[in-house]
Amino acid sequence: MIKAWIKCTIFFIIGCFLLVVCAVCWLAFEAGSAHQVMRRFGGIEVVGDWSVTPSGADDLYVRAVSLRPQQDIVYDMRALQPCTEYTRECMVQEAAAINLQMISTGMILKDVDEFFEKYKPSVESFDDGCPAVYETTAIIKENEVLSRLPVERRRIAAQEVMEKIKNDGGLTYSLVTPECRSFFREKPYMARAYTLYLALIMHRAEGSFSASWVFLAVLPEMRSGAR
Repeated sequence: MIKAWIKCTIFFIIGCFLLVVCAVCWLAFEAGSAHQVMRRFGGIEVVGDWSVTPSGADDLYVRAVSLRPQQDIVYDMRALQPCTEYTRECMVQEAAAINLQMISTGMILKDVDEFFEKYKPSVESFDDGCPAVYETTAIIKENEVLSRLPVERRRIAAQEVMEKIKNDGGLTYSLVTPECRSFFREKPYMARAYTLYLALIMHRAEGSFSASWVFLAVLPEMRSGAR
């Protein structure tokens, strides 16, 4: 009787040990996947750099792409004069407005596609050749599109999106370039904005049994949202 109890106890301890080892290995793999994503945009030292504070149009943009936009950004956007010039400032202001609308309502209106068509021909002329604002807006739109799909179709579509980003560096333009590395080092808050929504796409693509997107979303560098 005692021998049988000892044997069961030993098997139980071994089983628990193996379970813990498997869990640690799984978490290490998922964490590695998350950090691999960040390395494409400069790594944790860029994403975690809070020494740079956005100002002007960048401040509006970063506040607009927060997962939970505050009411003050709505008032600030309404107070702006329409921007009609074909400049970087106008592009960022327009992107902030349509991102805020998509995130707040879940609706994708005609002005979203008009924005992409308007700036697609020359978007690389802004931000020293890094179309981060354009691509972040594109991935926010993609996240909203995916949220509308049936569950069985959503994961497949999200996997296709992630595969394209992995292979091409972005949805329309690549962000895995020397120009973008320099841009993200200069403006790390833009790297956080993009990575935050990339984590949401990863969640839809990898499903509930993957934790890599969680590692991205709950990092102290990301916890406060894009800001």
